[in-house]
Amino acid sequence: MQEKTQHQEPKTIPLVVDVDGTLLRTDLLLETIWAALGRNAIATLLVLIGNLANPAVLKRKLLAIARPDIGLLPERQDVLELVRNSKAQGRSVHLASGADETLVTAVAERFEIPGPNWGTRLERNLTRQEKAAVILGQFGAEGYDYAGNSWADLPSWQTARRIIAVAPDRRLTARLNGLGKPVSIVKDGWTLRDVFREMRLFQWIKNLLIFLPFLAGLPASAPAGLAVLAAALSFGLSASAVYIFNDLTDLDADRRHPEKRHRPIASGRLPISVAMGLGTILVTLSWGIALAVDPLVWAMAALYMVLNLAYSLSLKKKRWIDLGLLATFFLIRLITGAIAANVTVTPLYLGFVFAVFLSLACVKRLTALARLKTPEQLHGRGYRPADTRNLERLAYGSAFASVVLFLLATLLDGAATYVSTPPLMSLAMLPFGLWLARVIRLSLTGREDYDTVVFVTRDKVGLSMLALSIVIFLISY
Repeated sequence: MQEKTQHQEPKTIPLVVDVDGTLLRTDLLLETIWAALGRNAIATLLVLIGNLANPAVLKRKLLAIARPDIGLLPERQDVLELVRNSKAQGRSVHLASGADETLVTAVAERFEIPGPNWGTRLERNLTRQEKAAVILGQFGAEGYDYAGNSWADLPSWQTARRIIAVAPDRRLTARLNGLGKPVSIVKDGWTLRDVFREMRLFQWIKNLLIFLPFLAGLPASAPAGLAVLAAALSFGLSASAVYIFNDLTDLDADRRHPEKRHRPIASGRLPISVAMGLGTILVTLSWGIALAVDPLVWAMAALYMVLNLAYSLSLKKKRWIDLGLLATFFLIRLITGAIAANVTVTPLYLGFVFAVFLSLACVKRLTALARLKTPEQLHGRGYRPADTRNLERLAYGSAFASVVLFLLATLLDGAATYVSTPPLMSLAMLPFGLWLARVIRLSLTGREDYDTVVFVTRDKVGLSMLALSIVIFLISY
């Protein structure tokens, strides 16, 4: 915490702390909205549309649909330390927030802040001037220190004795310094590194599938190559937007997860409001690029996002259906590549791709079940340990089907027109099939990574198998 003016704290001066973005690294209203969307999207949208003019009622009705788990919400350590030190000094500490009062009470109980504490009631939306008036009425001008994080806190800072500001921008910092009060700055804002981590750029490797129809149809024109490259960029941006949406609807489950809880949004490193803005920008860029390539490419990008929306809000909780949808996302990539390159992909090759990624979708669930430490179902998913055997059968069956479909496609689908030695290409399936079997076996013991892409790129034995398969594939041309 950076202090502008050194000042000894009188033990009688109360400390008033904002909750959203100050004590917590998140916003309780936005947390509630996304929790409610995940529970009942239609009811949530109706509440949002019908109560925009009455924020206090809006907050209370959203809580009737879903409540964020207060115990899982990320706290800001610097501010929490300030609270604890103030209590240790004998100062009274109070929370004042625009969040619904029931949530403020729950936060106060979690951090043992007896208060009194204040939040929004049905008759009072405790923000900006309304909040400042309540605090001023309780303690008087210059009778309290106030910790906040945004321009909405300016009225409360103006009548405070001392200002504690969390990650203020330059304009707000200058405004606070102009008030002539002691100012402490908590430098704990988000960075571009958090943005890029949330975009999960390494996952764009999945979009290599878009290039397969173009490569299979060689020789091809430069314009076709540029079109495929643009389509891949569009899908990369779409995928990043989808990851953001998935993370927003899966906050509770991610925070319970041993690895996903470190993701930028779940950990509070990237504010929900920033993530929402980033997602909007990514969708706009993605669709603009897709339209420039071909209206059908845009249609596939739109279909990809709509299906992901359905997956995030509902279908990810449906056993077996979720697996088919995960495989479909990869199928859409392949079809998009074919459209962009203006080449035809036969049904057998489409079946091969679907079977491969259906098997890998099973691997994700098998890994999660293998690492599950309780007999209960996976949080946010529909699977229980009792489903392990059926998932294993489906994984191995899909892997076997993928090998058979590729062999049929290579030998029967006119491959001789562009493949010099179809039998040699068929041989590429031997290391590929062994790789799939290895991935499935490791998932059953929990040695797979929760993220298949991460595991594939780190598994040296598996990479060797894939490399051998690719070499044989290329030689056969």
